Amino acid sequence: MRRAIYKRGLADIGIRDSDICNMTRLRSDFSSILCPKFRCAVERRVESCRLPLVGQWSVTLEQAEATSCPQCGARGLSIDGMAFLLRGIAAIVVRKRARLAAAEVTFLRKHLEYTGRQLAKILGVSIATVTRWENGWQPIGPSADRFLRAIVMIHDRDAEQFDPVQFESIEKVASPLRLSFRQDAHGNWVAS
Repeated sequence: MRRAIYKRGLADIGIRDSDICNMTRLRSDFSSILCPKFRCAVERRVESCRLPLVGQWSVTLEQAEATSCPQCGARGLSIDGMAFLLRGIAAIVVRKRARLAAAEVTFLRKHLEYTGRQLAKILGVSIATVTRWENGWQPIGPSADRFLRAIVMIHDRDAEQFDPVQFESIEKVASPLRLSFRQDAHGNWVAS
């Protein structure tokens, strides 16, 4: 199923026009997505662009489909397999060597569909502590970091790939990953 992110402008979802680059081609099939305002066919362009996840943290989608309405100028992104893309991002984040950064903690909490209160209860910390982690006021502790990663792996049914040894040498410095994804020949999003 195609999930269309369609707003008056991409700035509404955190994407500035200057972030859209590498315009490659115009597609001729306009029939499946209509402008919500004018109900007219939109133009589609295949390009590389940023998909904002949390705050300033985003991933690059190579050759993603961007749409624009020729009548009102509204722009948007149309992303096939959004759930699989987000699950893939979560899988990469939980396997990184560095400690989780603030935006990654927030992303993983939202990926699990937990409120801050629910995550705090599961991790055995206060809601204020989760808030400090997510706002970057305090780094997530090593035990909570490992536990959150394990919860995500179990949630996404990657438990068979769970290896506690991979968490033994998590670095103390938290820095968000810079990720880039592209679609393979079968339309699946893969890290590039």
